[in-house]
Amino acid sequence: MSSAGFTRPGLKCDHCGLPFALSLGAGVIGSREVEKLPDPFQAKCPLCEHEATYPKSSISVLVAVAGQ
Repeated sequence: MSSAGFTRPGLKCDHCGLPFALSLGAGVIGSREVEKLPDPFQAKCPLCEHEATYPKSSISVLVAVAGQ
């Protein structure tokens, strides 16, 4: 079974340039939680641990595709 089409909100890190999924606490947030974020909001890249302020307009949709 494929997980193609699995989407979630994410950002491109201002520091390392890699995309990461938005999360609150232990889980990835959905579109309803995105609407509740302040504009701008703080986010921390889990890859390079850089923390920055991002406008809500910088949020994009990440698509995960399973390997074969």
